[in-house]
Amino acid sequence: MTTTNNKDKGDAGEDYVNQLAFKSYLRYWCYPNPIDIDGDKKEICDLLISFRDILLIMSVKNHNYDGDYEKYKRKVIAKSTSQLNGAQRKLFNSQREIFIKHPDRDKELFEPSRYKKIYKITVNVGEQFEHYEFSDEANSKGFINIFNKDTFETIIQELDTIKDFVVYLDEREGILSSGKRIVVNCKEKDLLAEFLTNARKFPINYKADHVEEIILNLSGAWDTYNSSEAAALKRKADKASYFIDHLVQTDILKLPNGEIMARELMNLGRTERRMLSNTLFSLVARYEKQTGILARRYSEYNGIGHLLIYYPPDQNEKTVDWVIQQAMQIYSYKTNFREKEIIALAATNGLKQWKFGMFQAEPPITDEAKKYLDDLIEKFGWFKDMKAYYYEEKEYPNEVDRD
Repeated sequence: MTTTNNKDKGDAGEDYVNQLAFKSYLRYWCYPNPIDIDGDKKEICDLLISFRDILLIMSVKNHNYDGDYEKYKRKVIAKSTSQLNGAQRKLFNSQREIFIKHPDRDKELFEPSRYKKIYKITVNVGEQFEHYEFSDEANSKGFINIFNKDTFETIIQELDTIKDFVVYLDEREGILSSGKRIVVNCKEKDLLAEFLTNARKFPINYKADHVEEIILNLSGAWDTYNSSEAAALKRKADKASYFIDHLVQTDILKLPNGEIMARELMNLGRTERRMLSNTLFSLVARYEKQTGILARRYSEYNGIGHLLIYYPPDQNEKTVDWVIQQAMQIYSYKTNFREKEIIALAATNGLKQWKFGMFQAEPPITDEAKKYLDDLIEKFGWFKDMKAYYYEEKEYPNEVDRD
C-alpha cells in the first residue's frame, strides 16, 4: 500500500510540472516522461525541454517536509541529483542512438551535438518550505538547480520566455557556484527580485578574488518588487508582446516547416517581443487607412532580420507573396548579408489577415543575381529614400497609458 501511495504522489507531482510547462511558453518543446523508445524502454527523466541548442533535464519530487532536513536531502536532493546525472549520461554518453517522442509528433532522434547549454533542474512540489539549499554540485558532475513548487511557478510566470529563463539560470548558477562562502538570508523569490531589478544581473562581484563571502541579505525583496508600480507597469506593457506568442500558436506552427520560424520568434525575450509587436501595431495603424500603400519596417534581433510589412487588403495574393519573397532577398543583399536569415511578417485588414515568409541567404551571390536585385530596387524605389525610425522600449517603462 505504501508503494502505491508513493507512486501516486510521484505521479501527481510530475503531472503538476508537466501541466504547468504545457500551459506556458514551453509547450511545443516539452517531452513529459520521455522514454528510450528503441532501447531499454525506460523513462529517461520526468521532463525534458529541448529548444534550439538548449536542453533542460528535470526531475520532479513530491516530498512533504516533516522537519527532518536530512531526510529531505536524501529523498529529494540526493535522489534527484542521481537521476538527473544518470539522464545526462544516457543522453550524451550512450554508444547507440536514442529516440524520444513528443506527445504531438512522431518519434525523433535525440542529437547530443546540437546542445551547447544543458541545465539540470529539481522541483519539489510537496509541502512548501523556503529554507532549503538552492543548488547541488555533488560529485563534481555539474550544477543542479533546486526549486520548490511556488518558486518554480513564479519563475516561469515572471520569466516566461526561454531566453529570459535561461539568462536567470546562468546568473543564478554563476553566483551559487562561485566557490565563495554564501550566507543566505532570503527566499528564492527574493533572489529573483534582485535579478529583475538590477538589469538582470546580481550586483555582486562574485568573481573577484578578494571576495571571500557573499551575504544574500535580501529578505522581503520579492514582496517589495511584486507590489511595486514598476512591476505593474512592466506587466501591463508586456501585454502587447503576447501577440507574437499568439501568432506562433494559432498560425505559424500550422504552416509547413512552421516550427523553424516559430523557434526563431520564440527565441526573442519578452521585451524584444514587445518591441516587435508595437512596431507592427504602429505600422498597420499608420497605413491601413491609406489606399494602395505597401509599407515596411526592418529590425534585427539575435542576428536575425525581422521584416514587417503592411499590404493593402485588395492586393492580389500572388503579387503579395512575390513581393514578400523579393523583399527579404533585397534586405539581406542591401545590408551586405549582415543578417543571412530573415523572417517576414506581413499583415493587412486590421491584423486579421496574415502572410509569412522566411529567407536564408547563401552569399556570395552571382553578378547576375546582384543585377536582378538592383533592378528590383530601382523598380520599387526602395532604399532610395530610407528613413530611420528609432524606437526605444524600456523593460520598465516610466509610464504607460492607464485604463
